[in-house]
Amino acid sequence: MKKTALITFTLAIALTLHLDLPVQAAAAVDNQSVNVFNAHGESILSGSILHEGASYILASQLHEVMDVELHWESTSHSVVIKGERHQVNWYSISDKLKVNGKDVTLTEKPIIKNKRTYVPISLLKKVFHLPVSWDQPSKTVIFLDGSSADNY
Repeated sequence: MKKTALITFTLAIALTLHLDLPVQAAAAVDNQSVNVFNAHGESILSGSILHEGASYILASQLHEVMDVELHWESTSHSVVIKGERHQVNWYSISDKLKVNGKDVTLTEKPIIKNKRTYVPISLLKKVFHLPVSWDQPSKTVIFLDGSSADNY
């Protein structure tokens, strides 16, 4: 009986340790830092991350790459990004997104990590028509000057 209990306990510990390894490996890949440069090759942002295969920048740094206002509405728990012609409202509790007053379904939405809001660069490109380029090998986002952008 003692041998069965010992074997069961050892097996449970081994399975627990084995199951944690893929999760830890995935967490290590997630939240990798992303390089962000302007069209002149100058590093312009810090703290950008890769999350589930998409690059995100800190919402607090949006003003450094585009002319937008950003604020938090505590009553509705929403982040508001307002530009000259476009406005995005992200309701963090329900995870709903409105673009120019219309409900929108996007595959990549803003996220909150360590009490900081991150905005996917693909959202900025799609809504605000921000020209960006992505270099996968170096994990680098380049904010381009002008109107043409590479596929991201």
